[in-house]
Amino acid sequence: MNNPFQPLLKAFIDALSKYSIKQEDVVGVDITPDYIRVAQLSEKPNGWLLEKMGYKYVSDHGDLTDIRDHQDEYVQKLRELIVSANLDTANAAISIPITSAIVRTVTLPLMTDEEIESAIQYDSLWNNILQLDEKLDEYSIFWQVIRRETSDNTMELLFVASKLSEINHYVQIAERAGLNPVVVDVRCFAIRNALKTQKHNFNGTTAIIEFGPNENYVLIVTNDSPFIYDVYVSDNDRALIQSGELSGEQGDRLYDRFAGQVLQAFRAYDAKFGKNMIDRVLVVSQVEDKNEMMHQMRKCLDGYGIELFDPFSELQVPMNLDEIISSEPNTSVFTSVLGLAVRKVDIFGYYKYVTGVNNVNLLPNRDVMRGIERKKVLSKVGLIAFGVVVALFVVGTLMYQYFFNNSLSAQYQTAVQIENQLQIKEAALANLKAQKSKYAQMLDASKEFKSNQVGTYELLAAVNQSVPGGVWFSTISFDSPSTLVIKGDAANDQMIVNFIDRLQKLPMVERASLQNMTLSGTPSLRKGGGAKQFEIRCNVNVIADPAIKPITVSPSAEPANVQTVKTALYI
Repeated sequence: MNNPFQPLLKAFIDALSKYSIKQEDVVGVDITPDYIRVAQLSEKPNGWLLEKMGYKYVSDHGDLTDIRDHQDEYVQKLRELIVSANLDTANAAISIPITSAIVRTVTLPLMTDEEIESAIQYDSLWNNILQLDEKLDEYSIFWQVIRRETSDNTMELLFVASKLSEINHYVQIAERAGLNPVVVDVRCFAIRNALKTQKHNFNGTTAIIEFGPNENYVLIVTNDSPFIYDVYVSDNDRALIQSGELSGEQGDRLYDRFAGQVLQAFRAYDAKFGKNMIDRVLVVSQVEDKNEMMHQMRKCLDGYGIELFDPFSELQVPMNLDEIISSEPNTSVFTSVLGLAVRKVDIFGYYKYVTGVNNVNLLPNRDVMRGIERKKVLSKVGLIAFGVVVALFVVGTLMYQYFFNNSLSAQYQTAVQIENQLQIKEAALANLKAQKSKYAQMLDASKEFKSNQVGTYELLAAVNQSVPGGVWFSTISFDSPSTLVIKGDAANDQMIVNFIDRLQKLPMVERASLQNMTLSGTPSLRKGGGAKQFEIRCNVNVIADPAIKPITVSPSAEPANVQTVKTALYI
């Protein structure tokens, strides 16, 4: 009976898988006979970023067996490199040489994953595929179904194996240096994985060639199925490559022999997968004279798009790491370590559905490692889930409080509105009281003016007689019974001074002062271009005496030309 919760469980596991591989970055560690290289990458929305990088020269050994025979030296160099590169993770992806691995792609009758695992454990599949005399427990085995064809009841299986003794040399170096190996890849697959750092995916088929003193092969991947062709290089040729002296006649013959085998690999590939399938060829090598090497490769492999594999071509590189990269004349030597750095820790089987060479892991205790890492992720998930529960509780409590206190809040808002309205009305009342007081003062002034009309008229007549030529009024008004304001225009500053002097001599004027003077904005022809606008305030003493008759104001020789007289007598 099918479990109705199986689809839900699978979806949950897939979600955890995706979460886990995003969270668990690794440091790539490339161990070669003469160098150790490390690198950390992070995947950003706009591409891959190189976070950390470094390398250490070990010694001039030049043989893969030296890694086993001089393990202490490699451990010490790796420890120094961890410190100098300032690595911030202990999880490491390492690789073994292709010469230490067995890679097979076989077509088998259709089986379930459980049946495949059982067949391997009982040695039947193991013996049929490899036909080796060694026992199963001497090897670490990785397998993955590339594709299942239900139409003809067959499947294609990727099978990778390596002796535990070979793997442990590299694992022990990493562990003794303080790292936690989580991935053991094969070097050729690590190099191909470096293609993931390129933002613009190449749609065609890419062949990878490694040319060096230790690793020589052709790798082509089609539909997730690897095609590997070993290139034989004699001991003398290996020594010649190691020396770097490849520009002479010996070097020409070496390149011819090497290229001849590469062409054989291409023909074998064409025979299996069809003609004209290879669109470009990338070369990886530690040969320092890359220009001469590529010249020879292109000459010997004419007709193919031969390029040197530049793993930094589309990689974001910080300025502080430029010096490390530029110190190496042939940057293709970093391809393997960058390919290792793109790996993730697959602890929930996410890559089970991402078939092919992207997920090879020969770590002997990978199931134990996955269990440990799975607990870490589940702990993180548990903390996140707990946080979500707490957040939901808080939100629920706040919502309850909101709805529970909603009416009280409405009443409070009503009270606030009433209070605001009261404040507005109180301000309006205060304004009305102020206006009442002003009107009362005006009324009192009106009464005073009314009782003293004779004195007021005498004052105005005297002011009129005091106006010198060149002065014109615009307004005359009383601010109060004792303050007379005169506004007008004058031809110049001196006319204003003369007018103030005349006002000062009047018996009813206690003090006359200039309050404001500006250049006239619209001078007329009679005023002239230098006319000034003025405001004069006079403190006056108008004596109310009914026995005194009003003074008749006679026009002066030059009239004041009063345009508007506002006396504000309130009569």
